Amino acid sequence: MNKIKNLLIAAVATLALTSSALAFEGFSIGATLSDSTFDTTGVEKKSQGAAASGSSIETSAIQKVSNGVDIGSVFAEYTFAQGSTVGIEVIPGDASLGSKTRTHTITNGQNVSGVITAKANVSDHVTIYVEPTFMLNDKFGVYVKGGAARVTVETQESQTTTSIASTYPNQDVYGVMMGIGAKAYYGNFFAKLESTTTDYGEVSLTSSTGKVINAEIEADATVVSLGYNF
Repeated sequence: MNKIKNLLIAAVATLALTSSALAFEGFSIGATLSDSTFDTTGVEKKSQGAAASGSSIETSAIQKVSNGVDIGSVFAEYTFAQGSTVGIEVIPGDASLGSKTRTHTITNGQNVSGVITAKANVSDHVTIYVEPTFMLNDKFGVYVKGGAARVTVETQESQTTTSIASTYPNQDVYGVMMGIGAKAYYGNFFAKLESTTTDYGEVSLTSSTGKVINAEIEADATVVSLGYNF
């Protein structure tokens, strides 16, 4: 699948460098609905005993969580006469990255145990993007899409006992987005259908009790957009 996608991107990019039919030129606003899948791979490192005493570090097994979610967003963009577009997209709400549960047992004489559920939300998602486009005619075009994304990751770990409780700070994470798509015009209105992948940078969080979470996030999305040209 990735090879096919890369070939399509290369083909459309080549077309975008050639001459194409003229499209609407100007500013547009619109809304999107994304069927997204977040793949989160991470590991937790837990200090055994007081850090000052040179204690060892216990590392949990690498965990991978995948979950699908429908996400709505709004965008504003400018389209050049050739058809290519630059824009910004904002997701006003948040989305869950899923959750994973593990059992904490008594270790090193610590008389504590319980069930820990770790999950995270992403919010304040902003993407700045460009869409080099080849217009097949004045109403239909195909494009590649590339951009830079920023998102806030908020952990929401919970425990069945406060003896092993810990809190993690939020972290802003940046990523790179790429994809392919097609768009069609009808008067001042237009619709777009695209497939995108966003690869975010590593998330590294240290809790109030010295535990460390390292995670990587990737999001694949099928996106439908409706817009209006001014």
